[in-house]
Amino acid sequence: MKFMYYFSLALLLTGVRCRSHAPWLSWGEGGGFTGAQHGYTVYTNGTVEAWAQRPGQARHLQRRWKLNASQQQFLETVYQQLQGLPAYTSPANYTRFIVLYASRDTLRWAWGVADTHATARALQTLYETLNQKLQRP
Repeated sequence: MKFMYYFSLALLLTGVRCRSHAPWLSWGEGGGFTGAQHGYTVYTNGTVEAWAQRPGQARHLQRRWKLNASQQQFLETVYQQLQGLPAYTSPANYTRFIVLYASRDTLRWAWGVADTHATARALQTLYETLNQKLQRP
């Protein structure tokens, strides 16, 4: 329950930055003993923000950069793949999440690091690929 509170708060705060451009995709992880979260948000203009947040505190922007053309193309492919995945929410003590901001809906997935469900494994693969491919060039 505590995780869902902080997860919801993190999603709410996603819109605080880059107000002129809508968020497109967010992913990150957090929980555990400290409850801290960290992750990334990509906006429709190709801006990426790396952020961190501790419980009860505002989100802290760590860095911001723009995607290059190949990263943008990769992200569009991931965006399409995510739209085909079934909804999946199975939070654990330490949870990873992906949030997709579609034109009419917001799609969310959350899973524990040790989750072995097929959907969680597919999400984990996408999560790791996002972390590798969308880092600052």
